[in-house]
Amino acid sequence: MRRRMLLLICLITLLLPAPAAWACGGLFCTTIPTDQAAERIIFAVNAGASTIDAYVQINYTGSPDQFAWVVPVPNPPTLGVVDMPLFTELDQLTQPNYIAPPLPDTCAIPMPAASSDGGVNVLGQGSVGPYDYAVVGSSDPQALVQWLRSNGYQITPPMEPLVAVYVQEKMDFLAMKLQPDKGTQDIQPIKMTYRSTKPMIPLRLTAVAANPDMGVLTWVLAQSQAEPENYKVMRVANDEIVFSLFSGNNYPALVSQHADEAGGRAFITEYAGPTSALRASDSALDALLRQYPYITRVYTRISPEEMTVDPVFRFNPALPDVSNIHDLRQDARLWDCENYANRASSRAAVVLDAVTGGRGSQLGTIALAAVLLLGLGFGAGRLMRRRR
Repeated sequence: MRRRMLLLICLITLLLPAPAAWACGGLFCTTIPTDQAAERIIFAVNAGASTIDAYVQINYTGSPDQFAWVVPVPNPPTLGVVDMPLFTELDQLTQPNYIAPPLPDTCAIPMPAASSDGGVNVLGQGSVGPYDYAVVGSSDPQALVQWLRSNGYQITPPMEPLVAVYVQEKMDFLAMKLQPDKGTQDIQPIKMTYRSTKPMIPLRLTAVAANPDMGVLTWVLAQSQAEPENYKVMRVANDEIVFSLFSGNNYPALVSQHADEAGGRAFITEYAGPTSALRASDSALDALLRQYPYITRVYTRISPEEMTVDPVFRFNPALPDVSNIHDLRQDARLWDCENYANRASSRAAVVLDAVTGGRGSQLGTIALAAVLLLGLGFGAGRLMRRRR
């Protein structure tokens, strides 16, 4: 019974309004949900040294001995690890915030739904953080795959043809596995530094283990604004935004729609501006922001079958800054009281699906009504006890 009550309290917490620290004068304020499942990458471009620092958040669930992370690199990188607050705070500082207009009185409250080994050049081996790693290259993709498997790096059959493609393009490979005494709870973001002047995301290899409509979130720290070189730039107009109760707005659905219209090959610039405008409490992030004058945040949603071209980014100092704050409080057209079909998944719906095994859409109305009633009772009980 106690576990059930804790679960109900958690659900109530998700449904309650956010704290007043939002400070934008309304109940429905910063209503864009964080895409927790997105691939996250930070590129820091060192123009003078012709190198790039790539910080990559690694998402993995499963057995530690099945963990595999293999990424093509233009040349052997130096490696390090960083802590998660670097990503979480940067996400919070730059995420798009859509401020809703007041809820019309006519809207009813709805329920939401360097050596050679068998033809393989071993360019580096070692350990960093919780990982063992190897940097290898070869002109023979089969020899490369065999070497990785023989040395305990997981290479699945669907990865083999993609390894061959990157070998043909004369790319080396960084392969990582968890050390024998480490578990998945020890996984940390990785930092790679390699010689290059343009950031590139190896989506073709990512496609092997990607989910449908997967989010890809990228920050580029450099001298000026970054833009996709071989992908389109998409835009979401403010008048496309529709707000709904409990579930934020339809921004994620609009990104998916516009990306699909471009065949999956498009990014939206969610934020672009001087780093001096950002203040980070995490010391590592603050130090990183102080090193570079400009930051760009781009985002897309893409499915595995669309991952046929690796996106490359170039720099364009003539582009205007892009704010992540969209104040739509004066636009009464943005509330749709009847049609909520395009709404983003709410935090409550995500938790409800996890609890019900994916049957949240069937049980959502009943469960949410029960939670709201219990929440009201819970709050009233606390109030009565305080009065006593």
